[in-house]
Amino acid sequence: MASQRILVLATSTGGGNWPPLAAVTVDLHQAGHTVQCFGDPTIAQDFASAGIALKVVPAQDTMRTFFEQWFAAGASGPSPLRAWAEACLPAVRELVSHFGPRLILSELFTMPLAWLTKEACGVRWCYVNPGYYFGTDGRRPFDADYIGPPGIINRGELTHAAGEADLVLHGTDPLFDPPPPSLPQHHHYVGPLWWERSKEVPPYLDVPGAPWVLVTVSSAPQPGEMTLAGTALRTLAAFPLRVVLTLTARHPRDELGPVPANARLEEFVSHSEVLKRCCLLVSHAGHGVVTKALLYGVPMVLVPWDRDQPGVAARAAALGVAEVIARHDLTEQRLSAAIHRVLASTRYRENAARIAGRMQARDAVALARARIEELLATT
Repeated sequence: MASQRILVLATSTGGGNWPPLAAVTVDLHQAGHTVQCFGDPTIAQDFASAGIALKVVPAQDTMRTFFEQWFAAGASGPSPLRAWAEACLPAVRELVSHFGPRLILSELFTMPLAWLTKEACGVRWCYVNPGYYFGTDGRRPFDADYIGPPGIINRGELTHAAGEADLVLHGTDPLFDPPPPSLPQHHHYVGPLWWERSKEVPPYLDVPGAPWVLVTVSSAPQPGEMTLAGTALRTLAAFPLRVVLTLTARHPRDELGPVPANARLEEFVSHSEVLKRCCLLVSHAGHGVVTKALLYGVPMVLVPWDRDQPGVAARAAALGVAEVIARHDLTEQRLSAAIHRVLASTRYRENAARIAGRMQARDAVALARARIEELLATT
């Protein structure tokens, strides 16, 4: 179709919320649409490091600052998502007046800003949900799927906002997350949406030796989760395996303890490239890395730490591809036993391989673009 102007509202603060939106944004840009992004410096750096010439208009107020202020106030008061949205709205309204977009794209954390912008400017809006469905009629109770300070995610407000979107794209697989019986007509499951700023393969991954294991914690650090990283390293030191642990620069590495001889720490490495060579994922149960493991048929041991991760882990366990350990039950002994069970049984890998075939046959990003272009084609 003819090139259309699209404004993307993005933040890196939400960790895994950003890559699914990035996947759609980059695809629309490469398809010839005129795309601008309102985002933070990390967003601009991600595009620049990937060699993508996409304009990013910097937000003067970073969402992380609002989160820090909110936690400093005792995690009380208005949601930091809503406060950030209200602070950014004047700048976005001005951007809309100059850029003239026909559509706004948002993710979960920027949903309140997209909603306010639609109300103020009358521009149509597509919400890219980065994970599983969380509407009021979902098949699983929200309280069982989500943990963390309740003031961050105002479920009622976000559900209402999603209802105001002209298009909602769920970046997950309906086998992994069965849709509710009453899925609204403007909601569509397109499949997991993955994006990495680089897929360069570190040479050591192809050096012959013991099988690889990927260990992950959240890209948006969660309090206490270095316990998971340290426990995983100590436990895996007793296995004839090689380990890659990914940590961001913001993770407190002094809390990690000694790094075993069979482990490597990486600030960034393509999870896709590691998983292609893996026999196991040990993870915090982020939706992105779990569905990526499914893409490559890798079984898992999951320790959901915070936010939506209990829901992700429960869905993986229901498919028979993962052992799950509750955060408060994590010990080296329990983790070791779970790893032994997954590696010793063929059913986890067989189930993961079956789902991998399904996911590899589906181009989720192309489906997302098709839905967006259908909306843009309507007057």
